[in-house]
Amino acid sequence: MTSMQARLTTVMVRLMGVKRRMYGSAEKVHKSIAADRRKGPAVPGFKDRLSVEEQHVAGHRVYTVSPKTGRTNRHLLYLHGGGWSLSITSLHWDLIGTLAERLGCSITVPMYPLAPEHTARDVWAMLLPLYRDLVEWFSPEGLTVMGDSAGGNLSLSLVMQARQAGLPQPAHLVLVSPCVDISCSDPAMVALERVDPILAPEGVREAGRLYAGGRDPRDPVVSPLYGSLRGLAPIAVFTGTLDILNADAHRLRDRARQEGVSLDWFEYPGMMHVWPLYSLPESKRAVAEIIAMVEESRA
Repeated sequence: MTSMQARLTTVMVRLMGVKRRMYGSAEKVHKSIAADRRKGPAVPGFKDRLSVEEQHVAGHRVYTVSPKTGRTNRHLLYLHGGGWSLSITSLHWDLIGTLAERLGCSITVPMYPLAPEHTARDVWAMLLPLYRDLVEWFSPEGLTVMGDSAGGNLSLSLVMQARQAGLPQPAHLVLVSPCVDISCSDPAMVALERVDPILAPEGVREAGRLYAGGRDPRDPVVSPLYGSLRGLAPIAVFTGTLDILNADAHRLRDRARQEGVSLDWFEYPGMMHVWPLYSLPESKRAVAEIIAMVEESRA
């Protein structure tokens, strides 16, 4: 049963008009990007509790967050959401800090190139070499790749490209409310849009178009739903039923079944897009499930 806190949060998000302001139309997407550039990315707010190091890869910042003591051999690559075009937020940092503390692991957080100033070509010129470095520095058996929303898209595409490049797979792939098809063409989204308080297909399609940079929307690099899942790391999908992307999450699960690929399914009734980032009872449960999976690794 959906918690009262979650129901109230959904109502508040509706009243705040997040969909109308950010993803209700192509025009709103561009206005959101302009506002994001004025504000800039959030910065880690836990430097008193965790170690935060910064470096540059391909001209873009990459943070490494780790416990100051008691660090394990596990490592996590976290790719933040934001429609491929919006900066990392304090909600992302809160989740990253929680994972670092509770898992005792280090976490790489790249500030990957954002659209429309950059396209998929620029993103992968950064992320694929970064992944190559990570599997050299850390044991793949102890590596988890995780992302939310657009970051879930990037996470799935990344392990697909790693497979094609002959690089080792991570131990786990965790996708939170992933956007795996930038065309948003599934008919089931029509009904889901009526209940989704955050996303609208038109806005997601425009964000995806800016990111794709002229690529076919069904190119697996930008829409990994259309790529094969064979040979990938075990996948875990977290999806809520008040999210238009729930439709494509179901298609991803169906594809995994068809191809005989391991996929752990976590569908939360009454949850909106990227709910694990919020402070809700259901968020705590989802985070606990993620932690339990990562701790099963052999690192």
